[in-house]
Amino acid sequence: MNEGIKEGTPVQKLTHQFVANTTKPGRYFDAGSNLHLLVRSGPVGPNKYWIHRHTHKGKRLDRSLGVFPNVPLSEARKLAIDLRAKINNGVHVVDTPQTLLYQNQLFKDYSLEWIEINKGLWSNTKHYRQWISTLESYVYPRIGSKTLGDIGTDDVISILKPIWSTKTESASRIRERVERILSAAIAEGRREGPNPASWNGHLEFLLPSPSKIRVVKHYASIPYAEVPEFYKKLTINPALSALALRFLILTAARTGEVLGCRWNEIEGNTWIVPPDRMKSRKAHRVPLSSAAVNLLQGPKKSAPTGDLVFPYKGRPLSNMAMLQLLKRAEPGKTVHGFRSSFRIWAAEKSGYSSDVAELRIPVKLISDSGFS
Repeated sequence: MNEGIKEGTPVQKLTHQFVANTTKPGRYFDAGSNLHLLVRSGPVGPNKYWIHRHTHKGKRLDRSLGVFPNVPLSEARKLAIDLRAKINNGVHVVDTPQTLLYQNQLFKDYSLEWIEINKGLWSNTKHYRQWISTLESYVYPRIGSKTLGDIGTDDVISILKPIWSTKTESASRIRERVERILSAAIAEGRREGPNPASWNGHLEFLLPSPSKIRVVKHYASIPYAEVPEFYKKLTINPALSALALRFLILTAARTGEVLGCRWNEIEGNTWIVPPDRMKSRKAHRVPLSSAAVNLLQGPKKSAPTGDLVFPYKGRPLSNMAMLQLLKRAEPGKTVHGFRSSFRIWAAEKSGYSSDVAELRIPVKLISDSGFS
């Protein structure tokens, strides 16, 4: 049969049974039609694409004819035969090879392909799974079956508007993910710009700013524009909890990461959080701003190497210490809310994606420019 056939070897006609059952990645050619089935591994099983191959001005070109099973073998074969007839009669289906390549590719097919290629960018499988699950839950039902070139601003709004006020942080991440996927498609010539999911200069005029929307009560946060003023108030508070909270704000860290911080984890302007205090269970390097480095100079003078940075009677500070301090100063707010403040700032002002923000790379920008 066709399984394992390489280019240049004899081919046979594909059958529906073979197309439906094959899972091995590769190209499977259909004799007599210039059609082949491209099988690629995916997160939830193989992805199967119909490709028409021909030569244009001496260049071999592939044109997408859809994805199986949305497009069955009989329809794909007919499309391929009709397309070959047009080409043989001198009809140019498109103007340039760039628009010819995958111009009919569906958003779902392209996004899964892009995620699979780029999954090495994520530090753990959690982020990989989050990409897949959020697209499946919110994006694919709206635009998954649309071609890349047909997706417009109204489509993106239809995804975001139902959850923009109730699941603001998730909606912001979804928007960024759609933007990245469409940006990649534009860069590859698979659709033309501009990007309908862009925030700056586009969606910012159509949707309310995330910072203006009330954050979920459990992680109630201070608006990022008000964080510098709150931070200044903390600088005149001599309590150890105030010092720890300042460090947490400057690093966008979680409570447990800060309370367990030891001096041997600080290397110059980098804080290396060990796996046992990371939610992902992987060591994480946090870039320290000049404000964070300066904050550490005071307690460092009297602390032996390896000891806790914020000790209370030889033990880590209580996980309630910062919360009690915050409750007195800003009733109703939570310590974890400072991460929300940072993430919203990163989404609206830094220009970085949500994944880069998760690495806390832009944290230096806000603390170096906004805090003293």
